[in-house]
Amino acid sequence: MSKAKINDFDFAERLQWILKERFNGNNSEFAKAVGVAVTSLNRWLIGEADPSRSNLIKTAKASGVSLEWLATGEEEQLKKTIERSAEKGEGLTEEPVTMIASYSSVNVSAGFGSFNEGVTKVDGREPYANKLLQNLRVTPERCAVFWANGDSMSPTIADGDQLLVDLNKTEIKGGDKIYLVQNGESVWVKRVKMKWDGVELVSDNKDEYPPIAISDEDAQNLQIIGRVVHIGKSLV
Repeated sequence: MSKAKINDFDFAERLQWILKERFNGNNSEFAKAVGVAVTSLNRWLIGEADPSRSNLIKTAKASGVSLEWLATGEEEQLKKTIERSAEKGEGLTEEPVTMIASYSSVNVSAGFGSFNEGVTKVDGREPYANKLLQNLRVTPERCAVFWANGDSMSPTIADGDQLLVDLNKTEIKGGDKIYLVQNGESVWVKRVKMKWDGVELVSDNKDEYPPIAISDEDAQNLQIIGRVVHIGKSLV
């Protein structure tokens, strides 16, 4: 398949901008929207490879940007696309967003007042695309944003990653989902596995962080704040 002749640093910068602004820095979501493997997307992002013409078109459509701007970086072409969209009443360039309550003061690996009892107060708002929220099938008013601290969930979640948590999902289902959990004054972001004699909190970085076993008696005090439904990767 023919390749678009756009393998330069400017093109990679435009892709990086799309990654940050349209997909909250989440490479997996970006790749899924375009329909390519994450490894292929990563090669585009660092300028190691060119997307095919068909993938270039898919990228523009998935990102809500003009094909001309994506391929050439020409602002005039982008301006014309915006003007045409405005004349037709199309909101292609300004994707609707919803502001989600955030808790930047909460350290998910340190102690704090009981979240579920309302001791912790909202200290900010973060924008999330309505389309993304619809795809996740979440209720915006019952979501909250936190930031990860540490590397216990690496490589899935890195230090500083933004976590969108669905506060409605407090029932443990399977052992592969990631939850924000509180036990006493300790709060973790972990995979939660139900055991016959209690609960096991599992880290993805198993070499450095062994599972945390909580007895059935102590598990009665375990609070499931919600399930992590989206991870925004930190680029710094």
